[in-house]
Amino acid sequence: MRQPLQSDPPQVGPAGRLPPGATPSVAESVDTATLDLLSLWQEEDATADPAQLRAAEADLAAFMKNLTEARKASGEPLVYP
Repeated sequence: MRQPLQSDPPQVGPAGRLPPGATPSVAESVDTATLDLLSLWQEEDATADPAQLRAAEADLAAFMKNLTEARKASGEPLVYP
């Protein structure tokens, strides 16, 4: 059984950068920490190497084919028709 936290977890994102006692507005509710992390990952994975691009495209095609076959077999609507 999980034990309750003894203190509040640290704030991540815009709320964690606000001064103590301040409350975020609706406009600041965007999770910029997650967007920053996704941008970093995109930069790290960026490549212009034709071999890597072909391998990534082949992986994506195989994923889409397998997903389509599984959904057809189960009678689910197709994601990639």
